[in-house]
Amino acid sequence: MARWKAGAVVIVLVLLTFGGGIDWIHDMLLYPWARATPPLLDDWVGELTTGNGEPLAVAFALERGTNSDGSICANCAQIDGRAVTCDAQGTVRRYTVFGSPTDRAGHRLHLNLKPEHDPPPDGLEFHAADGTWDGADALTLQATFQWRRGRSAISSTDDPATQPVPLVMARTGTAAGSGGCAP
Repeated sequence: MARWKAGAVVIVLVLLTFGGGIDWIHDMLLYPWARATPPLLDDWVGELTTGNGEPLAVAFALERGTNSDGSICANCAQIDGRAVTCDAQGTVRRYTVFGSPTDRAGHRLHLNLKPEHDPPPDGLEFHAADGTWDGADALTLQATFQWRRGRSAISSTDDPATQPVPLVMARTGTAAGSGGCAP
């Protein structure tokens, strides 16, 4: 009987170590949002109107932040991904997303956006999104923007275009669409 128990313990330890069990336990203890059902890490779409009146379709593809070797990164951005904005003239801007939930359950988020092109194109640039996840199918965010000219951000704090604006996003499976805008 003791031999059977020892063998079972060895099998469990091997499965935990090589079957991703350690990452699962780590996530469930420290980052339960990473394994939530429905997932926070998914594809999201929404629309907003910038402070200067420009409508934009917005799409996010959120993924788990990892180290270069694919392991979970405990001391860096917990969320990575891609974002894209599309305006009424068909201009598409692509971004890299990085950030973290600000609470253990993942209900409060802070996401930064960095343009994929360097230097980024001149114009109004999506800078960050802060807000909440309802634990189901909605992100309710405040989007902030900055004006970009070459490598420089030239925003003014009193510019209406750079003031935070609401961005409500839905999971792509529950949304009406993103106007053809996809990350």
